[in-house]
This record gives sequence, C-alpha cells and structure tokens, in this order.
Amino acid sequence: MLYPPHDADHVPFRDHPGEEFLFVNEGQAELILPSRTITLASGDSAYFKASTPHKVRSLGTRRAALLLLVTNDHADPDTPQTPQAHLP
Repeated sequence: MLYPPHDADHVPFRDHPGEEFLFVNEGQAELILPSRTITLASGDSAYFKASTPHKVRSLGTRRAALLLLVTNDHADPDTPQTPQAHLP
C-alpha cells in the first residue's frame, strides 16, 4: 500500500523500467506526469509505463490509500534497478 503525501512539490519525479498499476482503495489522489495530471477517486485505477516520469499526491483531508503494483521488464532480473529522480 502507498500513502502519498499531500504536498508533492518537494517529491522528485521518478522513472524506472517496467509498468505500474495504481488502484485507489481509499480517498483521492493525483497521478502527476510531466505532460498532465490525472485525478483518481476511490475505486479508480491507472496503468502506465514506469519509464514515464511520475509522482503521486493525496487530495482531500486524509492521505489516500493506493494499492501499487510494479512490474519489471529489464533483461537481467539479477541487476538491481534504482528509480531515477527528475526535476519537474
């Protein structure tokens, strides 16, 4: 489970190999991409290539509860991959 902060201004964009699936279990959240922002309510989901720089923030008074699933599509599963930070 992921409980994103309300203030994502200080959080860098991240990207990594693979794909991500987000499901909003409780609350509301924003998926922030360089080209657009997507508002997600309870029960909504998003699926995207994780190589797209992204970050998430909670909306509303309480932190959102998101189920986060990440797949890795790099060639060598024994090679560690670290998220790459990006400036907005």
